[in-house]
Amino acid sequence: MHVVVDDNFFEELEKMLRLICFRIRVNGREALKNYPITPAQFDLLQRLYFDGPQTMTKLSQILGVAKSTTTGLVTRLERDGFLRRRPSDADRRVIVVEITELGSEVIKSVINKRVEYIKRVMSNFKNAEAVELFKKLRELYEVIQESR
Repeated sequence: MHVVVDDNFFEELEKMLRLICFRIRVNGREALKNYPITPAQFDLLQRLYFDGPQTMTKLSQILGVAKSTTTGLVTRLERDGFLRRRPSDADRRVIVVEITELGSEVIKSVINKRVEYIKRVMSNFKNAEAVELFKKLRELYEVIQESR
């Protein structure tokens, strides 16, 4: 079934999704108050947690920042025990950055805060409504992934 909607619908959908993501992100970052980590450092940790070990060059590309900025972030996070640098197994001249157990703890803490927030928000729905809403959002996500 194909539903015809005007451009205003898509503008409103974008706005709604942006605001939802923002509120989830803000609530999750409440957990960062327990750690000496900036939002930029958190973004780097999050990439390592979800994407696995990366070279400095790849991290810079993923984050969309200069290598010098990435180096500063990595240096501080390594100093505080959230990640470590090591030579690549494939080429010992290449340095790979990987998250430590402490860094993973930070990510898990933020994810737990996000999940708690979503549970509170979703508790306003009747159970069946919440499930249907989630299914529709998952379908939307799959369509967006396919169009990449």
